[in-house]
Amino acid sequence: MAGICGVFSDTGCRDDLLLGTHYLQHRAQDYCGLGLSDGRGMKPITHEGKLGEKFPEKRAEILYGAAGIGCVTTDRQPVSSFSQAGGMLLAFDGNVINYLDLRSKFLDNGAVFTGHHKPKEVNDSVIISRIIAGEREFATGIEKLLDVLRGDFAVVALREEGIYAARGYGRKPLILGRKDPSKKDPSIKKPRYMVSSESVSFDNAGFDIVRDVNPGEVVLINEDGIKTIKQFDVPVCLGTFEWIYTADPDSIIDGINVAQFRIECGRALAKRYPVKADFIAPFPNSGIYHALGFHWESGIPFSLPFYRYPYSDRSFTRANQEDQLKEARKKLNAIESLIRGHSFILIDDSMVRGSQSGERIGALKEKGATELYAFMAMLLLDKYCPYGKTTKPGELIGAVKSVPEMQAQLKLDGLYFSQPEDILNTVTKLSNGRISSLDQLCLECAKGF
Repeated sequence: MAGICGVFSDTGCRDDLLLGTHYLQHRAQDYCGLGLSDGRGMKPITHEGKLGEKFPEKRAEILYGAAGIGCVTTDRQPVSSFSQAGGMLLAFDGNVINYLDLRSKFLDNGAVFTGHHKPKEVNDSVIISRIIAGEREFATGIEKLLDVLRGDFAVVALREEGIYAARGYGRKPLILGRKDPSKKDPSIKKPRYMVSSESVSFDNAGFDIVRDVNPGEVVLINEDGIKTIKQFDVPVCLGTFEWIYTADPDSIIDGINVAQFRIECGRALAKRYPVKADFIAPFPNSGIYHALGFHWESGIPFSLPFYRYPYSDRSFTRANQEDQLKEARKKLNAIESLIRGHSFILIDDSMVRGSQSGERIGALKEKGATELYAFMAMLLLDKYCPYGKTTKPGELIGAVKSVPEMQAQLKLDGLYFSQPEDILNTVTKLSNGRISSLDQLCLECAKGF
């Protein structure tokens, strides 16, 4: 998973680029990187760690360029390449399911990956960059990528002619923004443009939403504005998990506000399962808006028995289960005075392994909760997600146990999941009918799909 961003500004893109990329930090926390074009060349600067720590103000002061891209990622990006089309820096959010096959084909054909010493160092972004850079035109490179890739993607790329942005089938979001000259900021003489994984990048940087990059679309951003270079005909499959969990609540993904989507999911759960308890309680932070919707629909009082330490990281971005559990233990504390003697309806985004849910439920039991009912905004996950959202099949609790067995293992008084029609009704309502079929949504990890 990654957050990617690009900015074009004739007076310099650095400040907007840093701010826009900063607001994607929830998408990944292992690496960060920037690449700017100063008219003389392009060079990626990458670091292990978070953007704010690795690009402090004094270090960033030396960066200059009208166009630039930034990213927060799980591997080292942006990556650079040079080919018949010239130089290119590329940042990538996506999943390459057939990565091993593509890497083997490159090696079998005599390709050399400079700067790498082991096969595993040749990561997804390197493969993606090599495929695109192999074609003279960027759009032709995306066409080749669509032809050979099994998986999905969103990319931003910096080349001499400007910033390219492209989106695969829709599982990975990408949105366009614009900031016009105004009295508030007299330094702006011409419009500035941004492309980002999420619209949350725009707000504090002063950009307005233009539109989403369409699935299958390739755009070029430069002094001439935003121009569609190519629109490929692809089967649209939008990333349901972006609305339910991944994206920031502020963001608008494919025309739907994330917080509002979660509220409607909570309302649907309350309508479907009329369970009663003393309080509604979310698992922070991703369960908060789901729980708010449940509270508004049911009338059951809202409570926050868990306190999320504000300086903790997001556990989902950790690379393995052990690190995820360590981070989960650090970030939440149960407040006994709000728990003892009360029953709770617990709201979370989803249940993957059941390990984090088990620890949180155990903490509530230890603090004196009387009855616990758990509700998941996502469908029951019972299959491996090739797009990186869930874990291996044998580790998915929903793949090896029935709902009653899961409920017994977690020592719950009830366990409930959203149903497909609930998800579809929510999407259809909030998109004003534009999205009206389950075929338009990625639900490959969910039971019955």
